[in-house]
Amino acid sequence: MKNNWKNWVIFLSLSLPLFSAGCTMPAKEESKSKTKAQNKPVKLSAIQKLGDNKMDVVLFLNRAEHVLEEVYFAALDNAKGKTVYEDGLVFRELPKQFESKDKIVGYFGRYWSMPLALSMYDKLTTKLIKDKVFVAVPRVDYPVLISVRNTTVAKSNGELDVTVQDATDSSFASDRTLRYRLVRDQKTKRFEIKARSGAYGSEQFQ
Repeated sequence: MKNNWKNWVIFLSLSLPLFSAGCTMPAKEESKSKTKAQNKPVKLSAIQKLGDNKMDVVLFLNRAEHVLEEVYFAALDNAKGKTVYEDGLVFRELPKQFESKDKIVGYFGRYWSMPLALSMYDKLTTKLIKDKVFVAVPRVDYPVLISVRNTTVAKSNGELDVTVQDATDSSFASDRTLRYRLVRDQKTKRFEIKARSGAYGSEQFQ
């Protein structure tokens, strides 16, 4: 009996270091994985590297110029939304994705700087009914033509100056030149439109 007890003590003393080493292995592996993750370079999207390809800039500006239409169409496509007629205007209820000022401004902010995004929201004709945002259907639209054929891009100090000639049909406006200043957002590192100049369509932004 005594010999069995001694053998059991010896077995435990030999097994303990192996057991403790096995327990510490996951922590070491976790530390290695964290180090690898920290050393891994951050991948940037094409929008964060905008300017190397003119077509990328053209795609970005075209999307930016149509954000207002996206809001109007969302209201038009909202099957469950209500419609209100007031002072000769048609107000349509916006769906959940645009159910508040913050959500609408946040969507505009994907392309436009915050001051411009807020200004664009203020230019919308909206109405709050029972905590639901309704938007009025506009009576005038501003179709824009932005193509690699009529767009020039100048890159300086990390910023982009973009000029679009003949941005619309001559029957719509006499001054058809648009200029954009694109800068990088310090937080997201994505490019955004800091300024838009040109008479055509300025009513939507100023």
